[in-house]
Amino acid sequence: MGSKVLIHNLSHLASTYCALATLKTVGYNLSNVDSKSILTSMRNLQQPDGSFLPIHIGAETDLRFVYCAAAICFMLGDWNGMDREKAKEYIIKCQSYDGGFGMVPGSESHGGGTYCAVASLRLMGFMEDDVLSTSGASSVIDLPLLLEWCLQRQAADGGFQGRPNKPSDTCYAFWVGAVLRILGGYKLIDGKALREFLITCQSKYGGFGKFPGELPDIYHSYYGCTAFSLLEEPGLNSPPSKWE
Repeated sequence: MGSKVLIHNLSHLASTYCALATLKTVGYNLSNVDSKSILTSMRNLQQPDGSFLPIHIGAETDLRFVYCAAAICFMLGDWNGMDREKAKEYIIKCQSYDGGFGMVPGSESHGGGTYCAVASLRLMGFMEDDVLSTSGASSVIDLPLLLEWCLQRQAADGGFQGRPNKPSDTCYAFWVGAVLRILGGYKLIDGKALREFLITCQSKYGGFGKFPGELPDIYHSYYGCTAFSLLEEPGLNSPPSKWE
């Protein structure tokens, strides 16, 4: 038998986020992780405009990787991996004229990008929980316009769309729903209609599909469960009232 060849893949910001989130979920003590190397590497990925590359050899920069960086620092309890002020300024530039956030400045508002923006601001400490009822007037972003955009994403079928004039999709029940949860506006949605939509996306084979009647996949099954968690479905753990 030949010798085993080790293939060393380059580190990636999204993979690092997923790895740490998984370890934290299963109860692993993250103090055992080499956080100094992670944070040093990550700091070098931040660009002058505050955005992040996902890898050191170059790639696109957008809100997905700002969120990954913020979540990594939050989980490790150490913000040396990023310049929060620069990241905040980049996020602010991504808010569109209609209130949502595009993945990059000047792009169309998108449910996923909006979640990455709002969750990052919350993790970085620039936004409080239930901000609509606390310090909305002093928010770094346009909250009323954001709230309106999010609420408009619930379609006539009860589901949530990621952009205007797009069909409802299981995953946006989380992406947009979680934004409303952070803001304190989740009570304004039609929860009954959303639940009925999600049920139509559940497959007889188990799991959830992207659209009603489609075959299930892991991605949409995960977000189907998180959407039901936001709805506080009996038998599922509800999300914490505060970020812990």
